[in-house]
Amino acid sequence: MNSTTDVRTATTTVDRIVEKLPLKSVHYFIIFAAALGFMFDSFDTYIASYAMPSIIKEWKLDAIMVGMLTSAGIWGMFLGAIVWGPVTDKYGRKVGFIGTILGFSLFSGLTIFATGVGQFLIYRFITGMCLGGMIPVDTALVSEYISAKHRGRFVAVLTVLWPFGLLAAAISSLMLVPTYGWRILFILGVLPAALSFVVRWKVPESPRWLAIKGRKEEAGKVLKQLGATDADIRNLEDEQLTEKVPIGVLLKKPYLRRFILTAGYYFFAYFGYYGFVLWLPSILVVVFKLTLVKTFTYTLYAAFSAIAGRMTAFYTIEKFGRKQLFYVGFGLGGVASLAFGLIQNPAYLVWGACVLAFFYEQGVAGTVVWTAELYPSKVRATATCWSTGAGRISSALSPIVFGYFVANKMYYGVYITMALFFWIACGLVYWLGIETKGRSLEDVGAA
Repeated sequence: MNSTTDVRTATTTVDRIVEKLPLKSVHYFIIFAAALGFMFDSFDTYIASYAMPSIIKEWKLDAIMVGMLTSAGIWGMFLGAIVWGPVTDKYGRKVGFIGTILGFSLFSGLTIFATGVGQFLIYRFITGMCLGGMIPVDTALVSEYISAKHRGRFVAVLTVLWPFGLLAAAISSLMLVPTYGWRILFILGVLPAALSFVVRWKVPESPRWLAIKGRKEEAGKVLKQLGATDADIRNLEDEQLTEKVPIGVLLKKPYLRRFILTAGYYFFAYFGYYGFVLWLPSILVVVFKLTLVKTFTYTLYAAFSAIAGRMTAFYTIEKFGRKQLFYVGFGLGGVASLAFGLIQNPAYLVWGACVLAFFYEQGVAGTVVWTAELYPSKVRATATCWSTGAGRISSALSPIVFGYFVANKMYYGVYITMALFFWIACGLVYWLGIETKGRSLEDVGAA
């Protein structure tokens, strides 16, 4: 055996160590903290749409202006996704996690002082800048602690908590808004700030990120927290990057094909998803003339169905893979959206909304889990943030487009658009997708 072979077999990498570690309490704590981050991000995202029926009456807004107010936070999410990715790749996953939580909590609280459209737009835009970084940073962090055997299901746990934020927003709206007004929702939006202190003291930095930054000793300490032995880390390979990662790296080989895939399915899927979800409370009030209480009750049922959809994704993701989430979620979700648009009787609306939510939430779960698995640590946060940034562009445009449909009584245009965009996302997955179920990050070129 030659000396080169001896060196190769004597050294090991963070990825190889992580792949063989059993699950410990620290893994579960990291998942718990990250899942709460998802839930709080969801709550602060949706409270604007639940506040909107009351804001419409107070400020006497038309449908186009409602669309602009609803999309203001999402334009902020787009800019936040662009900014927070490189920041997190440079300064660490914890910095991104803590910074995004503190940011969206603070500016949600400031929104209570908005006295008109201009101030509301500014506060929601800045809030969105932090909300836009939270989800991709969160998934990038979690994917770097977990082996291939558990990674998909653990990241799927995060997505299950997303509709709980929607549920919390619906319950808070139903119980509090009729009595205290819409500003109470943004007061509640301050509470997630407490999670940032938990993350600061209790969640370790990503060992993969530490390794590529040349902080091998710190990476070893984190690996020991995760269950590695001294023998495991004794011959840990020096994985420090020798070259600076250029800003346009995702637009070149070997990442371009994957970036077209991830940015593409985020763009098309989120156009339909956010356009409908953010408009649903207003559609029920403006189009179907439901009372505020009945509107919030209907959306509460839809939130329960969304949770069922995410839990289904949690079960099927490791059994059938990542691609099936898109085919079932967005493929059947497109069919369900066309059917929902045909419902005329308000009594049946709640059932249509529940079926639609059950399907499309599975597709959204797929976008979150899959993206972080397709890129290596040196660009993972940037790639996930920039991919979701494409989704933020479409999800900011869609409330305005759907507002145009509503203003001109072209209601079925909402559902046709949803279906077409969902199906385009499925097409991208079919032609460009790489199945990652059961494969290590190293195996799929994403170590």
